[in-house]
Amino acid sequence: MACRRRVLLAAAFLTIGLAAGSAGGATRTYSTGPLAYALPDVGTVEVPLRVPDAGPVSYAEVAIRIDHARDSDLTLSLVAPSGKTVVLSAKRGGNGRDYGTGPGCRQMTYFEDDGFTPVGRAKAPFLDDLKPEQRLATLDGEEAAGTWKLRIGDDAAGATGTLRCFQLRLGRDVVETQTAHARGTEAELSYRESDDVYRGLRLRVVRAGRTALDAAPRRLHPCACPGDGPVVGQPGGAVHVRDLDRDGEPEVLVDFYSGGAHCCFYTDVYRYVPRLRTYRPTIGFWGNLGVRIVDIGLDGVPEFRTADDRFAYAFTSFAGSTFPIRILRFDHGRFVDVTRRFPKLVRPDAAELFALYRSERRRADGDVGGILPAWLADQYLLGRGPSGWPVLERAVRRGELRPWETPRTYLRRVRSFLRRTGYIRP
Repeated sequence: MACRRRVLLAAAFLTIGLAAGSAGGATRTYSTGPLAYALPDVGTVEVPLRVPDAGPVSYAEVAIRIDHARDSDLTLSLVAPSGKTVVLSAKRGGNGRDYGTGPGCRQMTYFEDDGFTPVGRAKAPFLDDLKPEQRLATLDGEEAAGTWKLRIGDDAAGATGTLRCFQLRLGRDVVETQTAHARGTEAELSYRESDDVYRGLRLRVVRAGRTALDAAPRRLHPCACPGDGPVVGQPGGAVHVRDLDRDGEPEVLVDFYSGGAHCCFYTDVYRYVPRLRTYRPTIGFWGNLGVRIVDIGLDGVPEFRTADDRFAYAFTSFAGSTFPIRILRFDHGRFVDVTRRFPKLVRPDAAELFALYRSERRRADGDVGGILPAWLADQYLLGRGPSGWPVLERAVRRGELRPWETPRTYLRRVRSFLRRTGYIRP
């Protein structure tokens, strides 16, 4: 099953120097960096860009930045190391000028097969994502390693220009791996990735020299992209090996992102089951919010610090939703909510939410309907939930809620939700 994760993190692609790409992942961006390469008035030039990474091309995208007084003089083509050529733009733009705008490589013109606008219909300075004259997919299967070239032809006299930047983004159909190990347990996640599309995910765990698991990882969604460490506060990629419950047996963690406008992050935690001689997964679902693993209690048992994603959309739009702090521990195959054990963390979270409520209610377009339930949840975690209800009651009386929040039923809905999610205990 494939998955597309469109530039989840800026760190996923690092552009450095004339012939460098990013570390990690088979889709990488290569760039000349800022240039001041003079273009002749009538003639052809080829600007080289070296790609050091080998493997068959599975995706290609080109970005350029050109200053030119008359774009219709120019024909732009991408030339592969083999000599195979794709025409990007042929005398387009009329009397308009430039491809992209601004200095260096900041605001460029992008050519990709699934671009929004065919280049023939676009207008200078071509700031939309453009479909090229010919499909870049014809380069699929070409060897990526070698010198690629941007060919710029000018066959009309009277105007000169300057190339400011040339970037090439290539996907390669190669197997990528991420590994981690601790205390005699080694984990390896392998997959094929191109343009943030992941296929053939497989997790292999070797314990005490024996392969105890070799299978596709557990997924909540058909779109399952290996998460990047910074998403969940763990350096080193998607795979980790760590003893989560201090029993001497390390667990294997694999972070995933399911895709979507707001969703979702989750972590597969694999625990060794001796009687089965293999690993069984438990899923920690973080929703829109991600998670950090820290030893909050300083007792050698790490906690999963996140926020309660169940509040998303519960009382208002996602943009208006807020989320109380949530702290979990992994205990022999299950996640246990231990937030109430850490009032020193809950108190500042509650104070921040209340300050946000006071600020939001003063705005003409303020939306407090999603803030107050999260604040009240923190109050219950601190053992003072009943004293928080007058704040919500006053908000209803003052007409602070937006019309779609149905003031007559708002308090009832909040109470029911907090009971259902465990904040109000029997």
